[in-house]
Amino acid sequence: MDLKELLFSQVTDAHKTSKQLSVIPIVGVCGSGKTTLARLVYDDREATNQFKVRAWVKVEGHELKLLHAAHGILKSALGISCSIDDVDELDEIVRDTLHYERCLIVFDGIESMSKDSWSHMVKHWFDFVGSGSVVLITTSRSDVANLVGNHTPFELPQLSEYAALSMYRHLAYDSLEKDVTTTFMAKNVAALCGGDSLSLRLFGSCMRYHSKLRELVSSVDFSDVMRLPAPDASAVILMCVWALPRHLRHCFALCSIFPKGYPLNTQKIIRMSIAHLDCYHYFSDIDDSCIDQLISMSFFTDVTYNDCGEVVDFRMPDLIHTTAEDVARIVLELKLGRIYSIGDDAATLSFVGNCESEDVETLILAPTIYLGGVLDCSLAQFLDLHSLDLSCSGIRMLSEDICALEELRYLNLSYTLIEMLPDSITDLSELRTLDLSWCYHLKALPERLRNLTQMRHLDLYRCESLSHLPSGIGYFENLTSMPLLVLGNDSDCACLGDLQRLNKLRGRLEIRNLENARGTSDAKSAELRFKNLDHLGLSWSWSSSSQSMGDEYDWFEVLEELEPNERLKVLDLTGYMGSKFPRWISFMYNLIKISISDCGCEKLPALGQLPRLEELQLKGMRYIKRIGPEIYGDRDGEHDVTFPSLKKLGLYDLPMLFEWSDYDLRHSSLLFPRLETLTVEGCPQLRYMPYYPNTLLHLTVCNSSGGILQSLTRFGVLCSVLIKDMEIDVPLTYLTSLCNVQKLVLFNIKDELTIRLLAEFPNLVHLGILHCHQLRSIRFFISPSLEKLHISDCPNLSLIGVTSYSISSHLKELVVEDCPLVTQVENMSSCLSLRKLIIKGCSEFKIDHGELNDLKKLEYLLISGCPNLERRLRKDTSLISRIPCVILGDRKVSPHV
Repeated sequence: MDLKELLFSQVTDAHKTSKQLSVIPIVGVCGSGKTTLARLVYDDREATNQFKVRAWVKVEGHELKLLHAAHGILKSALGISCSIDDVDELDEIVRDTLHYERCLIVFDGIESMSKDSWSHMVKHWFDFVGSGSVVLITTSRSDVANLVGNHTPFELPQLSEYAALSMYRHLAYDSLEKDVTTTFMAKNVAALCGGDSLSLRLFGSCMRYHSKLRELVSSVDFSDVMRLPAPDASAVILMCVWALPRHLRHCFALCSIFPKGYPLNTQKIIRMSIAHLDCYHYFSDIDDSCIDQLISMSFFTDVTYNDCGEVVDFRMPDLIHTTAEDVARIVLELKLGRIYSIGDDAATLSFVGNCESEDVETLILAPTIYLGGVLDCSLAQFLDLHSLDLSCSGIRMLSEDICALEELRYLNLSYTLIEMLPDSITDLSELRTLDLSWCYHLKALPERLRNLTQMRHLDLYRCESLSHLPSGIGYFENLTSMPLLVLGNDSDCACLGDLQRLNKLRGRLEIRNLENARGTSDAKSAELRFKNLDHLGLSWSWSSSSQSMGDEYDWFEVLEELEPNERLKVLDLTGYMGSKFPRWISFMYNLIKISISDCGCEKLPALGQLPRLEELQLKGMRYIKRIGPEIYGDRDGEHDVTFPSLKKLGLYDLPMLFEWSDYDLRHSSLLFPRLETLTVEGCPQLRYMPYYPNTLLHLTVCNSSGGILQSLTRFGVLCSVLIKDMEIDVPLTYLTSLCNVQKLVLFNIKDELTIRLLAEFPNLVHLGILHCHQLRSIRFFISPSLEKLHISDCPNLSLIGVTSYSISSHLKELVVEDCPLVTQVENMSSCLSLRKLIIKGCSEFKIDHGELNDLKKLEYLLISGCPNLERRLRKDTSLISRIPCVILGDRKVSPHV
C-alpha cells in the first residue's frame, strides 16, 4: 500500500466513524511531499463524493491566522473573495458554510499557530460540522501537530536508497537521453541527498540543465571532500545555485527579500531583477522564461497559472529561502531591506536589512504594514535605492522629493489610493518600471512623462479613473508592457500613433476612448500587427460616441486598421458602432476567448471556424435580431465542424434577438460539439434554442421569454439548470423533460405559481426555490434521488406539502427561510432520511412532537426567527434530546441539560 492509500484509508476511516471531527497532521521535512500527498487525497474522486464541503487553504507566511483561515475556507468552498474582517460576522458565514455538512478542510503549510486561534476555530466553526468530517494539516513541526491534532500524526519517511536513486535518474535525464549514471555518481548522490525528496528533486532537475554540475558530480568524491556526517540539503541547494547562470542566480536571490511562505508575483520579481542588473550594467536577458526555468529546476513550488498558461505567482520552500538569503547577502552582496514599522508622523521608517539605510538598493514594505495618507520625505535616507515597492500601502500622495532617488529603476505603487503623481517623478531618468496597477483613484499622469525614456514597463491595469495618457508615449521605444492606453481628445493627449515605434510591446493591451482616434491614418499608424500581443481590448465610450463624433469618423475603417498579430489569444470589443465587423476577426485562428459588448452591428462576425475558440460572450448587442449562418461561417471539406472547441457561450442583453437557427447541418452534432455551459440572459424575444449534442452540462436562463423553456425538451444530459427573473408563460411541465438534471434552481419567478410534481426528475439531487414572491403553494412527491430542498424568501407562500415518492427517499437536507406565511411542512415525517433541518424567519412555524420523533436520522436542527417554536423547544428539551447538534436563535444548545 502506497502513502496515498495509507493516508486515504485514515481519512475514510474517520468518515465511517461517529466521531464528529478528526484532525490529521501530515508531518515531514521541507520538500518531503506533504502538500502533494494532501492534494492527492483532496482531489480523489471518492473524497469528492464523500465530503459535501471541501476547502483548501494555503497558509501565507508561517502562522495560520484566524482571518486568513476564514477567508481561505470561503474562497475555496464557495468560490467567493471575502473582504469582511469582523470576526463575529466571519464566524457566522463560515458556520453557515460548514454547518452540519461532512467536510474536508486542508490547511497547507502551518509552521506556527496560537492555541487561542485554534480553540476559536474549533468552538465557532468545527463544532458545527457533520459527523465524519476531517481536517488535514501539513507541517514540518511536531509542536503544531500536537497542538491541533486529535489523531496520530501521519509522518512521511525518507526515501529508500533505491527509490532515491530512481527519482534522481528520472529527473536528471529526459526520455531521449541515455542514462550515464555511474556507481561513483550514485555514491555522490547518496552522500549529498540521502533520501531527502527536496534535495533529490532539486539536484536531479539541475543536473539535466547544467553540464558543469554533472561534470563536478562525475569527478569529485563529495563523501570524502566535504566529509558530511549526513546528507545536507543546504549544501545541495548551494551547489545548484552555483551552477545557475548569473542572471538566474540574481533572480533567485532577490526572492529572499520577501518573507518566507508568501506568494511571489512573477512580474514583480522579473522587473526588480532587471532593475538590479541594470544598475551594474550587466548584460541581461531576463524575462518571464527565467521563472519558468527556475520552476523546472524545482527551486519554486505552488505555482499558479492564468488562462493563457503563464505563471502568475509561486512560492519558495523555507529551506531554499534560507539559502537564498545567504546567497543574496554573502555571495552576491545584494543590499536588501524591508520596512517593518512606521513612525506616528509617517515621516520616519524603520527597516530590517543586511546593510545601512544609505546603502540599501532594494526596499519593500513588509506585508503587514499599512502606511495610509502621505508618505513624507523619509525616503531621502535611501539615496542608493534602485527598487522601491510600496504596493498595498494605502498612501494617497507621494512626496515631491521622490526625485532625490536618482538611481531608482523600479517603483511599485500598485493597490494604493494615489490620485496624482508628483511632477518630480519625471526627473527619475533611470526609471524602468512604474507599476500603478489597481490604482482605482488615479486620475492623470504627469505631462512630462515622456522624459522617462528608459521605461520598459508602464503598468496601468485597472486604473479605472484615468481620463487620458499624456502625449509622448512613443518615446518609450524599449517599452515591453503597457496594459492600458487611454486616448484623449486634445493635442497634448496620447494618440494611436504613439504606438507606432513600440514594437517591443507584448502581452496585454487595452485601448480606451477610441472615439478620440484621429482618423483612419491614426489607427493605421498604431501598427498593432507588429506587436506580440496575447490580449487586446478595444473600447469606445458610449457618451462620447453619441455626441462628439462627426460624420468623418469611419468606425469600420478604424477597427479594420487595428488588426492585431495573429498570435492573439483574447479579444474584447466594447462600444463599436460600425455597421459591420472587419474580416480579420474571422481569421484570428489562435483566439481562445472573444467578448463583444455594446456594439451597434446588426450582424455578427463569422466566428464558427476559429479552431481554438473556447469562450464566446455577446453582451448588449441591441440591434442583433438573429443568430445564424453568418456567425457559423462557411464550411468546407477541411472545416466541417462549427465552433469545434467552444465550451462556454453567453448571450446577455440582446433585446431584439428573436431567432437562433441551428444552421443547415446534415449532422447536428457538428454544431457546438464541446459546449458545456450556456447562459441566456436578457433575451425577451428569443423563444427557441437550437439542438446541442450531449455535452451541455450547465444552463442558465435569466430575464428572458418563458417560451424558451420549450426548447428544454431537446436537452438530455444537463446537470444543473438555473431559471431566474422570469415570467413563465408556458407550463412548468416542460421542465420535466430534464430527466437527467441534478440541480434545479428557480430564482425570482414572477408569475403566480403552484408547483405540484417532482417525481418526473429521477436524478434530481438539489432543488432550490428562491425569491419567488408570487409563489402560493408547493405540493409534490419527492423523487428518490433528491437530497437537498431549499426554499427561501417566498413571502406569499402558505403551503408546503412534501411526500416521499417511496420509502427509499434520500432527502437529507430541508431548508425553509423567510417564508412568513408558512406554518408547517405537511408530511415532513415521511422524509425518513432527513439529517439537516433549518427553519429561519418563519414566525408562526410549528413542529409537533411526533414529527421530530419520526425523523430518527436528524442530526442537525437550526431554528431562528421563529419565536414561539424556539421558546417551546427551550422549555421542553425532550423534543430535541436525541439530536446531536441543535441551534436555537444564534446559539448552540445542549439538549441533554
